[in-house]
Amino acid sequence: MLSIQHLNVEFSGKLAVRDTSFSVEPGESFGLVGESGSGKSTILRTVMGLNANWNGSISVDGLDVRKTPRKQLAKVVQMVFQDPYSSLHPRYVIGQQIAEPMKINGIANPERRTAELLELIGLGAKFQFRFPHELSGGQRQRVAIARALALNPKLLLLDEPTSALDVSIQAEILNLLNRLRKELGLTFVIVSHDLAVISYMCERLMVMRNAQPVETLTREQLRSGAIAEDYTKALIAAA
Repeated sequence: MLSIQHLNVEFSGKLAVRDTSFSVEPGESFGLVGESGSGKSTILRTVMGLNANWNGSISVDGLDVRKTPRKQLAKVVQMVFQDPYSSLHPRYVIGQQIAEPMKINGIANPERRTAELLELIGLGAKFQFRFPHELSGGQRQRVAIARALALNPKLLLLDEPTSALDVSIQAEILNLLNRLRKELGLTFVIVSHDLAVISYMCERLMVMRNAQPVETLTREQLRSGAIAEDYTKALIAAA
């Protein structure tokens, strides 16, 4: 579903991601962990086409990211950002914001599909007439997830999807994402600094440090402590 080979991403003459390669299978949930500035979110943004200065190869569901028109790519991969308070436009009601990508792409009956998505994420169709300021952080993140699902993508990129939320709400959002992955057959790539979140959500994870990979582990290796690298051991100890 996702193949990244020898990816290098540069900002102001400095490599934010260095010679990074990994692949994610259809239906898998894959985690990226590491300290701030290690390149995790930069990888997601590059897959989405939000970073221009990169080399290497990236393909999503067989599509070359560099050669595929953005509009076509958006039907395959979507992203949910960290901060639900800045993800939504304050002047438009929720229904407009979920329906917009469907209208841009000529999908029939966007209003009906919007109501269905709001039911799917556990809010209900009545929320389509509310403004973002009328919603809590957890509700806004649910809306951001619904909007990401509007074009029926196969791959969701999740950049710290719960770190800006109250602890009591985090589990609800993680359980929602797990349910959606099973019901819709989605593939996830999740960025988090929280190893507990990654252990709960992901079958495999890659640890990053200083813009490059340290090691790749399965969930079972993480939980059993079958870890080769000292840096990964230090991350677990800190957690």
